Amino acid sequence: KVLCAPFMGDAKFVIGWAMVGRAEFAYLIAQMAASADMMDQDTFSIVIWALLYATVFAPLIFRKVLARYVARHFKIEEGENTEDGLKEAAH
Repeated sequence: KVLCAPFMGDAKFVIGWAMVGRAEFAYLIAQMAASADMMDQDTFSIVIWALLYATVFAPLIFRKVLARYVARHFKIEEGENTEDGLKEAAH
């Protein structure tokens, strides 16, 4: 992801923030690592809290980044619905 970002153009932040909130599998990996004694309890706690923050805040930040991207690239007028702007841009 990090190496591809410079080549994604203006959509790099939209794509990046869309991928941040995908922590379901990371919880499983953290639990497996903790049960295999690959990390101590303090590290496990830090990982879980980081995943919780990412899961909660990523959709909120993604919404703002997406709205800014849509407004910039599809020139939506003030007061117009974002979904309507996306439909018009698609046609």
